[in-house]
Formats: sequence, structure tokens, C-alpha cells
Amino acid sequence: MFSRLSDFLKALSGRSRFEREMSSELRFHIETYTEDLVRSGVPRAEAERRARLEFGGVESVREQCRQSRGLRWPDELARNVRFALRTLRKSPVFAVTAIVTLALCIGANTTIYSVVDTVLLRPLPYPEPERLGYLVMRVRTTQGGGVRVSHTGTTWEGIRDQATSVDRAVFSESRHGVSLVSGDQVEYVYQQRVSAGFFRVLGVSLLSGREFTEQEDQPEGPPVAVLSYPLWQRLFGEGAEAIGQSILLRGEPFTVVGITPPGFQSSVPADIWTPLRPSPRGEGQGQNYSIVVRLRPETSWPQAEAQIQAVGAPLIQERGFPGDVEAYLSIVPLQEGLTQGLRGTLFILWGAVSMVLLVGCVNIAGVMLARVGARRHEIATRMALGGGRSAVLRQLLTESLVLGLLGGLAGAAVGYAGVRALELLGQEQFGIWQTVRIDGRVMAATLLTALATAALFGLAPAIQACRVDVRAGLTDSASRGIAGGRRHWLRRVLVTGEVALVMALLVNTSLLLRAYAHLQGLRPGFDPSNVLTAQIPLQDARYATNASVCRLFDESLVRIRQLPGVEFAAVGLSLPYERGLNLTFERPGARDGGRVPLTNLTYVTPDYFAVLRISLRRGRLINDSDAADASKVVLVNEAFVRAYLDQEEPLSAYMNISNAERQIVGVVGNVQQNAGWGNEGPLWAVPTVYVPVTQTEDRFMPLVHTWFQPNWIVRTSGPQQGLVGSVQKAITAVDPLLPFAGLRTMEEVRAGALAGQRFQAVLLGTLAGLALTLAAVGLYGLIANSVVERRREMGIRLALGATGPQAVRAVALPGVLLGLAGVAVGAAGAWMSAPVMQSLIWGVSPTDPATFGGVALCLMAIAAAASFLPALRVARLNPAETLRNE
Repeated sequence: MFSRLSDFLKALSGRSRFEREMSSELRFHIETYTEDLVRSGVPRAEAERRARLEFGGVESVREQCRQSRGLRWPDELARNVRFALRTLRKSPVFAVTAIVTLALCIGANTTIYSVVDTVLLRPLPYPEPERLGYLVMRVRTTQGGGVRVSHTGTTWEGIRDQATSVDRAVFSESRHGVSLVSGDQVEYVYQQRVSAGFFRVLGVSLLSGREFTEQEDQPEGPPVAVLSYPLWQRLFGEGAEAIGQSILLRGEPFTVVGITPPGFQSSVPADIWTPLRPSPRGEGQGQNYSIVVRLRPETSWPQAEAQIQAVGAPLIQERGFPGDVEAYLSIVPLQEGLTQGLRGTLFILWGAVSMVLLVGCVNIAGVMLARVGARRHEIATRMALGGGRSAVLRQLLTESLVLGLLGGLAGAAVGYAGVRALELLGQEQFGIWQTVRIDGRVMAATLLTALATAALFGLAPAIQACRVDVRAGLTDSASRGIAGGRRHWLRRVLVTGEVALVMALLVNTSLLLRAYAHLQGLRPGFDPSNVLTAQIPLQDARYATNASVCRLFDESLVRIRQLPGVEFAAVGLSLPYERGLNLTFERPGARDGGRVPLTNLTYVTPDYFAVLRISLRRGRLINDSDAADASKVVLVNEAFVRAYLDQEEPLSAYMNISNAERQIVGVVGNVQQNAGWGNEGPLWAVPTVYVPVTQTEDRFMPLVHTWFQPNWIVRTSGPQQGLVGSVQKAITAVDPLLPFAGLRTMEEVRAGALAGQRFQAVLLGTLAGLALTLAAVGLYGLIANSVVERRREMGIRLALGATGPQAVRAVALPGVLLGLAGVAVGAAGAWMSAPVMQSLIWGVSPTDPATFGGVALCLMAIAAAASFLPALRVARLNPAETLRNE
């Protein structure tokens, strides 16, 4: 120990024997650095002086002292990093191209991973989230299986009364816009309805007050509310006492009983929570309840699962499923249950950005293989001077690591910008209620991605470089290309794989784009030009009867029709492109073969069809004579006739719907709608019935306005500038306590209906374009490098009589063949992914030959261009000059 300390002190004082001699490895680095400087134009004497200054003297002492203490690797790593930076500085085009490629690929992965981490991987923001569960019904048929997450009121009561192994609560998975009045403040707020115990089951302690009691969660129970922390601040001011205060919610006085803590988030963004009051006879009969459970301390998941299945067996039997259907209740983790409809989309996006990252890695690996080929003489020289293969391997891997880390840093910045853009443009289209952010977890994942990327594109070139034949590498023949050289096989495999990945990605992206184009090209069935809509919530105690609703409609429409430039004005429960009310119906004497007929329903005022210019096919439209005391009538669209009246005369048919028997008096044209049922796609001509608003029942109004907000629809004779404020004033003059949920043109309604499909298509299209560019650059680089390496061979061929076109074909043909092989492999991969794409596209087959053929032709054209453009340089070769230079 003392001897080692003495040597260390001597080294620091300059009297150590290590000052007079250097290790063989230091000599190797000095000689290598000297040769590098000489090749760059520095005189040999000056190069030797710089090299000894860099590695000799005190550095020699420090190196030997570290070796004596077993600390050799830090200095070697530092030298390798410095050498890597010098190497990249000497090749700025390659360095910038590689870093930009990595930044885009890693940045895209960082953006999508941050969403995946937030939604699927990060624990929910509740205490002990691993003990929270979500009740589902698993259904298996001969065609496959599925999971249903909504339940009836009967199911809820069975779980509530018999499932003792879990604490449980029920809630509505949707939010509703409602009016809120506090003092002189009128606001449009989002309300979520939950049962008693909802906050307890989640493990959330309220900031102030309490949650609902069992008595308050009963039908006709006292109206109470829990406010969110931001809403409490807006209404009362921070620090003000709100518990026990009264607010006017939905036109009814509610007492504030609690305030949520700051940062609390439910599964849907909400401002206020009110009692759900579940009942087997209420809305839950239509499967609108979601059930959350928490394991009790003494219970395990298998025990809870067994009890839930036992309790659910008789409840499932009461549902009367056919004999070939197997169904049972089960529990899944709450996070999995809340993301049922989101997982598929996120995994597809994650897979797409991963493919782009692989394409980027393959591209950089191909370039680095070409660089290794150009550096064979340097590497052979280093090995001849005593550098081992492991030292060369470590140096080349360090270069890849430095490149990967630089690309990772730039990728983190791109990812941050991507997350911000996602928040502004598309987060709500995914249905994400958590806050997506770049934090330590995401940065760690980005770092790991950068390291893995460096290994992917750096390992194969480094290994191939270490296999160099030292003797052959030191001869001139090392720099002469030979057609079909064995050392090029790895680059060819990489390029083929790159083209295959791009082919698969482009096919699936093209299918999504064609599906979106199909939805965009659907005939609307009405005239959307010069139409303005205003949506207003009517879940209001003041509008609980048909008479009060009709009075509001009549008085406001009279005022709106008096505005300059207004041609027609009407009110409808729903709009084209949006989801309508789903209802079952009966037809007296009809045989439906055991199926339950389902249709969309909307109530309308008489001018509804005139304002939208929906054509009348047969019969008559709804008019002012269809009053409450007149015969009950209904209009149907052509899709309804095709689905249910194909063999009957529509105008002589009757149907029982909305608790009344009605005569069909007219048939109108189809409009595009979101059905909310079936599997025809986001928009299609849904079977729809239209009933006069005057002929709806009083009990129908509160129920339907819980889920839907009626729309005032105004057609103008020209541009709508200034009309928005006038329409607001006209409605506010009738009822100043009604807030506006939104004012939109019909073009905006259509854009909103397809926003999710458009965002997904644009995002995947951008990723596919990036991958295509990288593949083209990679193929171009392969052929361009081949031209450089085969100059002597091509010169000899031209000297022996080969024509210019023949030489060009000889160089370019391998690139075309590689592109063809990649297209074939990628087409097979895209074909295998057809079952996944089936549920994401409409109007086009997942194995559409035109899409596969078009993408293949596009890729082959790009491959041909990327191969022939650099090969054209061969035709300009001067054989005599080429051979003279060699």
C-alpha cells in the first residue's frame, strides 16, 4: 500500500520512473494520432510534437498511475470520446445528417411514448391504484370474444348488495354540459354524475366537506354537489367558505357539500359532481353505468374475481343471451378498463414510430458500414501498430455512442415540441384526461432509446471493421472495389429490410388515408353552406315539460327569423354528422325474426328540413298542424325504409316508438350520421326517425336532455359575419340564464366529427413520409458508395468496350433488385397485418390490391431513381484517367 502511494506521489512531483517510459498502448495512440495529422496535411515533425503533447508527459504519468490502481478505463473512454468528436468534426455532412435523422426518429418516439406512459404505464393518480378494479362483462361467441364495460342498474344493485369482497361505486363514463348560476355569474360547466362512495373507493379525501350520502344518492334525494378546486376558486374565491352555499345548477338549487383537492382528476374532465341515483328502471336499463371497485384489505384478486363471477351468474342469466353466447362478469385493473377504446390506436402509433426508428437506424448503419469500408486502411494500420481488435471495437462503439447521445439530446427537444403540439392539436381526439408531460421517466426512456439506437446502428459496422485483414488492408487493393464483394452483403440486407419496413408502413398508412378520403367523400345528404348552429344545454328543472321546451323554441325562433339575412330557422335534438338518440321500436304485426330493431331518433321543429335542405322523397313533411293533440306522426329516412320496410308500403305503416303509436307520413333523404351502434364506421346513412317536438311526452324531456343538447339551426342568405352575436342575443332575450355550449358552422361540425380520423391519418402519413425519405436516402447512399468503390472496375469495363448504359445498369441494377426484394417482404408483412387494420378502416379492404400495387410502384420508382441517379456518374468516367489514377 505504502509503495503504491510512494509511486503516486513521485508521479505527481515529476520524479517517477513513469516519466521516462510509456506503455505500448500510449505509443500506439501517439503513432495513430500522428498518422491522422499527417494525412490531414500537417508536417510530420509538427504532427509528432502535437501527438506527444497530447498523450505524453504528464498524461503518461497519469495513465501509468491509473493503471497501477486499476483505473485504466476512464482515460481510455475519455480518449475515445475525444477521438470520436474529432472524427465527426472531420465529417460534418455525415454528422449533421445522422444527428438530424436520429433527432426526428427519437423525437417521434419520445412524443408517442410520453402518451403511452401517461395513459397505459403510469399508475393512476389515486392511492394504491393497484387495488382498483373495473367491472366488465366478457362475452364469447362462435365469431370471437369481446369486453363490455357498461352495465345495467340491475347489475349494479346485485354487485352492490352481494359482492362483499370489494368496496364499490358506480359512475357515468360521460360528462354533460349544464348551466350553473351563482350570484350574477352564469357559466357553462361540465358535470359528472357519480354514486355515494365514489371518492372513497378512489381513495381521494376531499379538501373540504364530504361526499354524497346513501340518502342523497336515492331517487328524489336532496340536490347536492361537489365542486372541483378550480370551480370553487372561480365562484367563491380562494379561501372563501363554500360548504353549505347554494348554487343554481340545471335551473335547480343545489347545496355545495364538498370540494375536491387541487389536481384531482376523474376519468372525464369535470367541474362539478352530482349524485347519479342509479336505478334498474332508470337510464341504466340501457347499459349506461360504469362500476369501479377497490379490493378490501383482507381480499386477494382471485378471491374477488371468484365472488364477482358467482354473483354475476344469475344476473347474466336474466339477460337472456342466446345459447351459443358465453358471458360472465369479471374484474380488470381500473387503468385497463378506462383505456379499452384507446389501447389499439396508441399501440398502432407506437408501432409506427418504432418502425420509423428502425428505418433510421438501418439508414445510419448502412452509412457507417460505408465509412468503415473507407477507413479499412486506417483500421489496419492501427492493428499493425499494436492496437488490438477489442480496442478498435471499443473506439468504433464509442463513436456510435457519441452519435446516439447527440441524436438523443436533439430528439428530446423534438419530443418536447411534439408533446406541446399534441396538447394543442390532438390530445382531446385521443380521449386523454391525464396531463401528458416530459419528465424524468420519459427522459430516462429517451436516454435508453438513444443507447439502444447507438447499439443497433453501431454494433454491426464495428464488428465488421474488426474482421479486417491487416495485410490486405495495408495494400492498395483494399481501396479497390470488386463487383459482388462479400463485405457488401450486410449493407444489402439492411437496405432490403429498410425498404420492407417502409413498404409495410406505407401500405397501412395508405389504407388509413383512403378510409379518411372515403369518409370525406360521402354525400352529406343536405346543404351545409351558410348554416350556423347554436348548442344550448336544456338539462334544466325549468324545462322539464314539453310545453316549457316548446315555448322556448317558439319564442326564440320568432326572434331569430326577424334577423336580417336569415332565411330559415329551426331546432333539432341532433345534427347531421353527430350521434343521435338510439332507441328500439316495435311495428304492429311485423315479424323481425327475433332481432330487436334499433334506430336513431331526433325531435324537430317544422322548418328543420327546410333549413338543412333535406329532400322529401315521399309523403309530406312535419308542419304546424302536428300539434300535441293531433294524431301522432313520424318521418323516416330512406335507410330506415331499406332496413325495416323493404317489402312494405312506408306511408301506410305504423310503429310504436317513444311510448306512442305513430303513423309514417313521409320519407326523407339520408344524411350522414354517427350511429353509436353497428360497425359501419364513424359516419354512414343511419336508419333515422324524426318526430315533431310538440308530440313528445313530458317524461321524455328530462331524460333525453341528460344526454343530448338541442341545436338551434339558422340558414342565412349569405356570409354570417355579425350573425353569431345576433343569434346569441335573440336566445338570451328569451332566457338569460341559458349558457351557450357552442356556436359552429356545419363545416365545423363535419370537421369535428372526423377530427380523430384526420389526426391519426395526418400523423401516420407524416411518419410514413419520413420513413420513405430515409429509405430513399439509404438506397441512394448505397449506390453512390458503390460508384466510388467500383471506379477502377467500371474504368476497366469501359476500356474493354462496355458502353456507358451498360456500365450504368451494372451499378444501378443491384439497387433496383434490393428495392424489389424489400417490396415483396414488406407486402407480405402488410398482408399479415390485415386483421388489425380491419377494425380501423372503412370503405376500403385491408388487402386492397390497388393500394398494395400503388405503394409498390411508388417504392420501386423511388428505388429506381435512387439507384440510377448516382449510377449516371459512371457514364461520365474517363477510362484512361481512371486507370492512370489507380
